[in-house]
Amino acid sequence: MTGEGGGAGLAPEWRRWVVENLLRGAEEADLVAVLEGAGVDAEVARAAVRAEAEDPCFEGTRKAVALQRKLEGLLDLYGDLYRQAEGHARVDCHEALSREEFLDRYYFQNRPVVLRGAEVAEAGRWAPERLSMWMDGARSVSLAEHADLRPLLDLLRPPIDFGVADGRPVLTVEAEAAEAPDAPVRENVLVHQVHGRRRFRLAPVFELRRMAGEPSEAEAVPRLEVELEPGDWLLLPVGWWYGYRVQEESASVSFAAFAGATPKVIWEEEPAPPEPTPPPWHRAG
Repeated sequence: MTGEGGGAGLAPEWRRWVVENLLRGAEEADLVAVLEGAGVDAEVARAAVRAEAEDPCFEGTRKAVALQRKLEGLLDLYGDLYRQAEGHARVDCHEALSREEFLDRYYFQNRPVVLRGAEVAEAGRWAPERLSMWMDGARSVSLAEHADLRPLLDLLRPPIDFGVADGRPVLTVEAEAAEAPDAPVRENVLVHQVHGRRRFRLAPVFELRRMAGEPSEAEAVPRLEVELEPGDWLLLPVGWWYGYRVQEESASVSFAAFAGATPKVIWEEEPAPPEPTPPPWHRAG
């Protein structure tokens, strides 16, 4: 077993094994014992494990891993609390909601909700075959920026009490049996189904670790399911994960601006900035 620098005397695969187990919280003496059992000289094993533990790169990694574990533990705690709440296994559906109820019970509580029963104005104008003539093969277009489709804005009647402003409405047209894979919601979105049906599956924000992990982990996450019909509205809360299947040829409009929430909440996966006071620099050697 050879190597240079930290963990000198160990092959790369053994150095990796030592680091992984140190990050898991294993005792150095236990790792030394395993190395000795694999034929490594006791003195070499102790020196190699100590070198990895004192490596500055390892110290930085251990700090980052510890923070990640704390955040994961907090999300798990939120999940436990969520599952104790009444009605946690379903998406609430209402015929009507006041602005206060919508904001206080769902928007600010980061919970999805469906509003049923609204009429679609001039429903024939939302037929996918008609819309596709103007969309040049695109799946989604901005209604406000598309001259031929802009007149449709006058047909939209967002729930005024919800405080939906211009909303940056985006029109999406999809064929029957089309599917959208699970993806995170980066900002609060209000979806209005204007033609056909779509069946949504939703995973709460605290399932981030499993949803972003291995496919087998994501598949095991329980989903909330809800089907949208023409006239229905669905709030997709920021941080949740969603996917759907088109049950029959579909057209929908999504809004992403809410006058009732200032400032707007957006989930941005930006890299963390470096620490503001780095240590003094010294030339090595």
